[in-house]
Amino acid sequence: MPTFFAALPKEGDGEGRANAGLEPAEWTHADFTRIVAPHLPQLYRLSLILSRDAAEAEDLLQNSLVKAYVHRGSYAGRGNLSAWLYGIVRNERLEVVRSNRRRRSLLEAALERFADLFDDLSPAEGVTPTNPEVQAMAQQESELLLACLRQLPEPYRTVVHLCDVEERSYDEVAELLDAPVGTIKSRHARGRVKLRKIFDRLAGGT
Repeated sequence: MPTFFAALPKEGDGEGRANAGLEPAEWTHADFTRIVAPHLPQLYRLSLILSRDAAEAEDLLQNSLVKAYVHRGSYAGRGNLSAWLYGIVRNERLEVVRSNRRRRSLLEAALERFADLFDDLSPAEGVTPTNPEVQAMAQQESELLLACLRQLPEPYRTVVHLCDVEERSYDEVAELLDAPVGTIKSRHARGRVKLRKIFDRLAGGT
């Protein structure tokens, strides 16, 4: 995974402190890196889902982290840090327009997380690849599913990603997206139906 913290401003930076009572506005570059680093894999996967390719996802996450660092004083420090960071990524995605370049080399980690979701959609349920030919087919099917997920309209795409790929509970997703649990359940159910239709259409070549 790229080093997303390298481009953060370092004005007035220090060595970083472990003081739990430190106000967010006082976080140095080292403080911010230490505190946010555990959330980076989840933020990167979300960026991949919200983007059209890996390069755009990296730009999105890099820009989001810079914005989070610059505006770190707006985080009260008492709420859910993940929700605050997720909100910045989603808002940044609305503001950023990137060229659509297809790069799949950095998607392997994300594709591995589609196994459970693919089992629900694929007619070959429960099949475990045992030879190179079957493994190649499974890879193609996983890439197809990723393409289907990217065609899913927002806000269904994000909800399906968080529920089925990140394996988060409805309560967690509701907190991250600042929406009622009932709304999340409805979007998830409708998103799965829409995803099934897209999958059937693309898999059938129509």
